[in-house]
Amino acid sequence: MAESVHEVPTAREVRAEIRDWRRGRAELRWGEVLSDGYIALFCIVMIGAMGGNVVLTLRRLADDSCTGSCTEVRAATPWLVALAVALLALGLARLLGPVFSPPAANAWLLSSPVDRGALLRPGWARTSALAVALAVLVLLAPAALGGFSLTEGGVFLVAGGATALACVGIAALSQVHESRVARWLTWLVAAALWLLLSLSATQGAGAVPEVSLATGVAVAVLLVAVAAALFWRARAAMAGVSRRVLGYTAHLSPSLSGALSSVDLGLMYDVLLARRWGRGARVRPRTGGPLGWPALVHRDLIRAARSPQPFVLLAALVLVPYAAAEAGAGRAVVLVTTLLGLLGGPAMCSGLRVVVRTQSLARMLPLRRQTLLLAHLAVPGSALLLFSLATIPTLLPTHPSTEAANLAIACALSSVAATTRWVTGKPPNYAAPMVSTPAGGVPTGVFGSLARGFDVWAFTALPMMFGTGGMMLSSVISIGVISYLVSDSAA
Repeated sequence: MAESVHEVPTAREVRAEIRDWRRGRAELRWGEVLSDGYIALFCIVMIGAMGGNVVLTLRRLADDSCTGSCTEVRAATPWLVALAVALLALGLARLLGPVFSPPAANAWLLSSPVDRGALLRPGWARTSALAVALAVLVLLAPAALGGFSLTEGGVFLVAGGATALACVGIAALSQVHESRVARWLTWLVAAALWLLLSLSATQGAGAVPEVSLATGVAVAVLLVAVAAALFWRARAAMAGVSRRVLGYTAHLSPSLSGALSSVDLGLMYDVLLARRWGRGARVRPRTGGPLGWPALVHRDLIRAARSPQPFVLLAALVLVPYAAAEAGAGRAVVLVTTLLGLLGGPAMCSGLRVVVRTQSLARMLPLRRQTLLLAHLAVPGSALLLFSLATIPTLLPTHPSTEAANLAIACALSSVAATTRWVTGKPPNYAAPMVSTPAGGVPTGVFGSLARGFDVWAFTALPMMFGTGGMMLSSVISIGVISYLVSDSAA
């Protein structure tokens, strides 16, 4: 009996079959698609025109008014933003995984006898193009505000986009080969950004050396060549990636998609928090310690010792208020200080987030809710207080020494209140009446969650710009917000 021979399909044929299957079950009509496309294009053009007008106006104002230290900080801004964009691209690539396959494809498509690299390369090309486009879009504003000419701005954008692509390529190679190169590069870029920021905050004119156009073109060409080489090297290495490696990000994507679709930033934070602590599958247990509420503080200290990255990041951000003061921000330095405290505070509140979102665990502890939450606020609150006290020299030009110290304490209270508001936020209540939107029924508190934390920051930080009375009012509001959020009535 002759054996039947089945021909193995190619990756192109498999993708074509999936595309036909999806298109055959599409429910939208061509008119609806064109209408949605027109609305999206109109919104992009309108928002782009508004943003471009704002950037050009700020460029004109900077050309007319920037003198002295303002000009020096303005010259350093494009390079700071470029390094920040590279660091952000590298961090997101390490978190989400540039080599990605959906959970369904990872479950059944990649197990078929089809060239795995051919299935992954289209997604890698889209990821690379998206990284370059977003990097160039973000760098448009600093290129315009940095005083560059049209040619210099074009070279800066090309170099910035190539740097972002190179970072994503290194992250992809590290993901495929399971190496630590991307991790070390992240720390290297962060150190370079911190060094440039420290030079901008202290040395002024000597922070950024003058770069000629010819040198900039040569550097941009070199970066483009390196980015292209890394892109093709990662593209060729995808045939050997294992399903186990792809599974790390395949399970993260549905959770993040669900959190973003419901506009629930707290749930997104919970997903990332679980992924962060899930990486350490084994830890060294440490027994002993104090009893009562100091035991929770002791656990937070152990957690900080195991993962000190949020505290190191907060310590590195101390230079930002100094750079703002060097740029002539004046009384607005308090806004920068409190905003940085809000942005860096939630990452230090892992224990607080767990007991807030896991009510069953909180009930098992023989402590009142107020004592429980205040104990978990001790370590992050102390870190935010030290951060604010370290910025006292930035307040001395506009305030006496005693008032500057009191203002720094008020900044710490504002940061703690805003952080507590963000971390203790309740999830959306889908059992309550919903609001009808084009995307379907949405709980009433979903859209308000986007401003959670920033609302308390605005109410507590803005009064501090109006002298001693505003500082006292801000402190009273901050203490009142913290007292209410940790009380039983806020549960």
